[in-house]
Amino acid sequence: MIFYVFLLSFYVFRPVVLQLNYEKREENVRINQCPTNQTILPARVINLQKDNWRVMLVTWKHDNEVIYSFNGELNLHVNKYEQFGLQNCQNEKIQAGDVSLYFSKTPPDGEYTCETTELSTEGSKKVHMQFVMEWLCISSPGIITIKALLLVVSICEIIFFWKYLHKTSGRFISGYCIQIIGIILLAVGLCLFQNGNLWNPLQKAGLVVAVCPPLLCFLISDVLFICGSKIKNTRARIGCFCCCGLQFLFWLIATVGAIMCIQDCPPSITSQIVLIVGILFYTIAESGDICCCSYYCWLNHKEGCSNQMVNATPNSNNAVECEPLSTKS
Repeated sequence: MIFYVFLLSFYVFRPVVLQLNYEKREENVRINQCPTNQTILPARVINLQKDNWRVMLVTWKHDNEVIYSFNGELNLHVNKYEQFGLQNCQNEKIQAGDVSLYFSKTPPDGEYTCETTELSTEGSKKVHMQFVMEWLCISSPGIITIKALLLVVSICEIIFFWKYLHKTSGRFISGYCIQIIGIILLAVGLCLFQNGNLWNPLQKAGLVVAVCPPLLCFLISDVLFICGSKIKNTRARIGCFCCCGLQFLFWLIATVGAIMCIQDCPPSITSQIVLIVGILFYTIAESGDICCCSYYCWLNHKEGCSNQMVNATPNSNNAVECEPLSTKS
C-alpha cells in the first residue's frame, strides 16, 4: 500500500519538463539561382523561461551533420560553415530566443535542423531550403537543350570540314583554321556553362563564349568554303548564300538573347526564348547549307556522267560507266 502511495505522489509531484516552442514561420526557404548577400534560416524560440544565454545550448545540423553549435556555459561558438559566410549567433539574440542562422553566401540546399536546450528543456525545428530554378537555361533540361543544339551545329561543321578537306586553296585553308577556332571556343564555353545552383559570372561567361564567337566562326568558314568551291549552278549557289544569310540573322538573334540573359537575374522568359530560338534556327539553316552543297555535288556528278556519255565513241563496244559519287568530288 505504501508503495502505491509513493508511486502516486511521484506521478503528481514529478518535475514537469516543458517543450521549447518555435515561432510559426515559414519552414521552407526557397532561393532562386541568383547570388544573394544574405540568406536567413529562421528559428525563434518563444517560451524561454530564463533570460540567460549562459544556460542555453544551440545546435544546427545540415542533413544530420553538425554545422554550428553554441555552448552558453563555456561561451563557445563552433562554426563549420565559414566558407559560406555563416555568422555566429549573437549572445544577446540567443538570450531573446532568436537562434536564426545568417549566411552572407548561398549555402547548400537540403534539410537544416535547429536543436535548442535551456537547462533541461529542449525543442527542435526543421527548415528545408531548396533552390528554385526560375528559367530554362540554368536548369538541367535547359542546359541539356542548349548543349545538344550547339553540338549538332558542331557536327554540321565537321561534315563541312570533311567535305572540303581535300581542297588546298587559300580560302579553304582559312576556312579550316576559322572552323577549328570555333570548335575550340565552343568546347571551352560548354565546359564553363555547367549545371549549377547559381547563375554566377563563370556560367554567364560560358554561355556567351559558347554561343557568340563559335557561331560566327562557323558562318565565316561556311562562306569561305562556298566561295572557294565556285558553285556554278545558280539554284545551288543562291540556296547556299540564302542559308548563310539566315545563319547570320539567327546568329544575331542568339547573340542578343545571350546578352539579355546575362544582364538580369533571373533572366526574363523573353530572353530565354530569344536565345533558344536563335540557336535552334541557326542549326536548321546550317543543315540547309549542307543540303545545298550536297545538291551541288550531286549535280556535278550527274553532269559529269552526261559528258562522259556524249564523248564516248558510238561504235565502241566498251560500256561507259560513271564512277560513284565521292565525298571529295
